Amino acid sequence: MAINKLKIMLSFMREVNDGNIPNAVDYGIGDLEYWDIIDACQEEGLIKEARFSRGGMGNPIILAILDNIKLTVKGMEYLDTNSTAMKAYKGIKEIRDWLPF
Repeated sequence: MAINKLKIMLSFMREVNDGNIPNAVDYGIGDLEYWDIIDACQEEGLIKEARFSRGGMGNPIILAILDNIKLTVKGMEYLDTNSTAMKAYKGIKEIRDWLPF
């Protein structure tokens, strides 16, 4: 089954907003895929202070440090805009039930 990266992104941001930092295992995906989603959130200006280590310029992420991660105002607005989708979201404990279409 294909994962829904937008749902993972939305869930990740909601968890960060609630003071949690989920990990790849919570979503049933690998670290590289998870870090790419987080990198995309930061590139879009939805989160800040995620730090990534790469094996050189242009190479894939080999480590992500998320301990100081925060939502930006744009990220909070994104969550508010998608509040209808979030009504069905119950939190990290039930994430895998929420992710599939």
